[in-house]
Amino acid sequence: MLDLKLKQSPEPLLSGSLESELQAAGEILELLPIATCICDSAGRIVHYNRRAAELWGRSPDPDQSHDDFTAHNRFFNIDGSELPRSKVAEVLHTGQAVRDEEILVERPNGERLFVLLSIDPIRDVRGKLIGVINCFQDVSERYRMLEAISRSQHELREQQERWNSTYEHAAIGIVEIDAEGRFLRVNEAICSIVGGTREELLGWKLFGRTHPDDRDVDGELYRKQVAGEIGFYSIEKRFNRKDGRTIWMGVRSSTVRDDDGKFLYGVRVVQDITERKEAEERQKLLVDELNHRVKNTLATVQSLATQTARGTDSPEAFRQAFEGRLIALSQAHDQLTLRHWRNADLRDIVRGSTGPYLSRPEEQIRIEGDAITLTPRVALTLALVLHELTTNASKYGALSVPEGRIEIGWRVEARPDKPPRLNIEWRECAGPPVEAPARPGFGSRFIQGSVATELQGAARMEFEPQGLRCTIDIPLRPDKPKP
Repeated sequence: MLDLKLKQSPEPLLSGSLESELQAAGEILELLPIATCICDSAGRIVHYNRRAAELWGRSPDPDQSHDDFTAHNRFFNIDGSELPRSKVAEVLHTGQAVRDEEILVERPNGERLFVLLSIDPIRDVRGKLIGVINCFQDVSERYRMLEAISRSQHELREQQERWNSTYEHAAIGIVEIDAEGRFLRVNEAICSIVGGTREELLGWKLFGRTHPDDRDVDGELYRKQVAGEIGFYSIEKRFNRKDGRTIWMGVRSSTVRDDDGKFLYGVRVVQDITERKEAEERQKLLVDELNHRVKNTLATVQSLATQTARGTDSPEAFRQAFEGRLIALSQAHDQLTLRHWRNADLRDIVRGSTGPYLSRPEEQIRIEGDAITLTPRVALTLALVLHELTTNASKYGALSVPEGRIEIGWRVEARPDKPPRLNIEWRECAGPPVEAPARPGFGSRFIQGSVATELQGAARMEFEPQGLRCTIDIPLRPDKPKP
């Protein structure tokens, strides 16, 4: 602990009364909680306490003036402007006290301190200025705290601005709702998803436009969330937009609670998943359709195998006949696949069924008819029928000789107040002479049976001397056959 003592000079600097008072107050100054120094009228430091020396970082020399002692420091106002002279010199010059004034002191090592000053003039009994008492303390920590608070507030403002920007410009909808389900805050994305304005949405309640079939499930989950039974939940539900369109939305609902766990509000993140749900539905329909087609194809193959076995008398004959019919079926499938199994072009079906048997297609076959699209079932059945006609022609008819030809034509017959019908004519010419068989063969039975059963139509086989003539009359859009 430093002893407080009066600095001595060759001549007395202070009056005897002040000197005696300072000597008496020495121990009291040392006990002061803030740094304190006393200067005489010439500005020389005549007394200081330990806290002053600690704040200065060193002790002044005997009889050293305050200005000389602090000459290596720089002094600034809080606003950054440099002080023209020390505050001690100012009080000695003006005789006016300085109270609770804060300045910035820069030490020679570059360290800066914020200092709070209170400087009072000392006068003798006659009112003469004989010195000053300077009480000062380091308040840098307070400034650092204020700066940290300011920085934190700035960071919070930036964070809030970023959050607000993210909130408003997010590609997903965000909704804040109270415990009763009333909308408290919404962003632009949710307005776009549900088709309403911000003002309209802020008047809504949570389940007002939820599809009735999904309302109870979502409502019960939200009730449990508000009650604290669950923290969050996800749900996919249907929503009735303002324009009347029903959409699918994916919702993730979470809660915000205070430190005591009390529910403050719910936050729901919403995405429009209508396209995904529709894609899933289309996929399901495609799978169901594929299963249906596979079953139908297997049934067709089974029927072909059975009928082929009945119409052949050897394994080799069965193999050849069955293999040809499978190829015809496969080619029809190829045509339907090109159109995603929506329909097929009749001209493509005709060419696919007859092409493998023609050595000179441009000379041996003539096709006439308008562009007609067929349903998948009609296309498959006609492909098999045309295959049977072509196979028969290649074995016994026009295609069994080089000069033989086939003419295939069709037309649509429009009928008032009735569904249109498709008439197809197959005519062979320039082939071997034709005679009607004693009894219908397998090919004839297959053609007539398939047209009647699958297409609700009729096929007539006429064995004219110049060649076979087959006419087929069917509804353009036949009903599905009854099981």
